[in-house]
Amino acid sequence: MNSARRSGQPPFAFAYRPDLHTLPAAALDYEVKLHGGFAADPRPGAGHIFFGMPGYGLLRISPDLREQQTIVLPDDLRPLNFHSTKIGIFDGQVRLFLPAEGAGLVAVVSLEGRLDFVLPRPEFEAYADEAAAYRPTDVALVGQHLYVADGYGSNYITRANVHTRQWTDIFGGKTEDAHEDGKFATAHGLNLTPAGASLAIADRPSARIQVHGLDGAFHASHRLPDGAWPCGIDFISHEGRSLAVVGSLNDPVEGRPAPIYILDGETYEVLSTIRPKEELGVERAQHLHNVIWHVHEERLYLVCQSWNPGGYFVLEAA
Repeated sequence: MNSARRSGQPPFAFAYRPDLHTLPAAALDYEVKLHGGFAADPRPGAGHIFFGMPGYGLLRISPDLREQQTIVLPDDLRPLNFHSTKIGIFDGQVRLFLPAEGAGLVAVVSLEGRLDFVLPRPEFEAYADEAAAYRPTDVALVGQHLYVADGYGSNYITRANVHTRQWTDIFGGKTEDAHEDGKFATAHGLNLTPAGASLAIADRPSARIQVHGLDGAFHASHRLPDGAWPCGIDFISHEGRSLAVVGSLNDPVEGRPAPIYILDGETYEVLSTIRPKEELGVERAQHLHNVIWHVHEERLYLVCQSWNPGGYFVLEAA
């Protein structure tokens, strides 16, 4: 760790690691366009992290975070913005799932960038009218079922069987009421909870994480500080404790650089507030778009992506 500056409340304070800004030289001009998220390979002995960069392709980060390699995508996919990147296994193969909000599709590709198939617009009554927007922002694979959050569109969560490539279920929908349970102002990001039996869904302008069962049933709503805009949530079991991390697009104080929140992974209580721009000097971190946990050689990291301007950076637990 090469910085004396710290941000956050102990034992969840972090320092900036500028030496781990390891983008390939050819990717640097595209970094400002970053507007997506990271997929961490959970397989034993793997540990790579993948993310998309519009106009450039995919990038694979080494487990020690010191090297990044370019994965070339097909020409028709390369211009797209993948608002999220997720990894999963079905039919015995590891694949990356790439929701493209502008194109209204989810591309499924191999770890080498080969296109497997495209999951198009959902086939439900809610989307029968072409005026119903479909702009997917995140996905989560559970077994052979892919859950898709339509956060920039009609705000349904849809489910498809990736083996048959057929849509099977739908729940949620749009609301303007930040306290209406089961619907979303912006269902921006989602992830499987540590117990594996439910989904944690970041309802961004409503400053909350909603928990739904895999059948779509509403379970709970967990508030963040009013005015925070959670973009997604990532969980980890660390030193015997369940933790979550949330990158916020906005701060509760208008105009203030946005924070990263460390939460208890079971109660969703805020344990630490990290301020990358104000307190660590990460200049592009005005808005946080995606943050995930990463552990390498018993060191705990946050791998982060800012938006508008886009930026990649890494923080290390102090």
